[in-house]
Amino acid sequence: MTPKKKYHHGNLRGQLIETALDIISEHGLEKVSMRGLGQRIGVSRTAPYRHFADKSALLSAIAEDGYRKLTHALNNSNNRFSEDSVTRLMDVGIAYVEFAVSNPVHYRIMFGNEIQENKRTPELIKAAEAAFNELLCAVKVCQDEKRVKQFNTYIIANTLWSTTHGISSLLIDGQVSAANVFQELPALLNTENGTGKVDVRQIFELMGEVLFTGLLE
Repeated sequence: MTPKKKYHHGNLRGQLIETALDIISEHGLEKVSMRGLGQRIGVSRTAPYRHFADKSALLSAIAEDGYRKLTHALNNSNNRFSEDSVTRLMDVGIAYVEFAVSNPVHYRIMFGNEIQENKRTPELIKAAEAAFNELLCAVKVCQDEKRVKQFNTYIIANTLWSTTHGISSLLIDGQVSAANVFQELPALLNTENGTGKVDVRQIFELMGEVLFTGLLE
């Protein structure tokens, strides 16, 4: 039997989220229940309902937490890594993919269909918009400096978002090395020390180059 997590008074909401993430990572989303969370933490089975009305509300909070973490990562790339706007835009994309690879449970809930549409809280919607706005800002700066085409900023940002999301999903689901479209990338699937960790930066830079240079000759 999995040992109960020690309950720290006054931090039940955070501990419910942490415990739910552990359960999802170990056993899958279907094994999470509100009463089961209370039992695992060591509080009454009704205590979790004081913080979350139901499982959907709990998942919404997990997704919101994920978007806040993602926004922080993208903001760091926007503000710290490079003075060159195109390089900074590339770094924002890399930060996105690296977040997904490092936080697969958060990521799947953020973009999954487990949260009912009518359960998406205003806080979750705001957090998701904040993450997208980091990418939008990076695109806008490139346009202001005339480094990328003066096309609709939102369409460019959504195209880049779709690309990073697709790469992220393939990586966290372990599909990159299996897909034929990536058959020329085996050397990028290992780090220098042979740990087997995917080199996100090299993969994204290659795909980003295709986007930025275009396919037409």
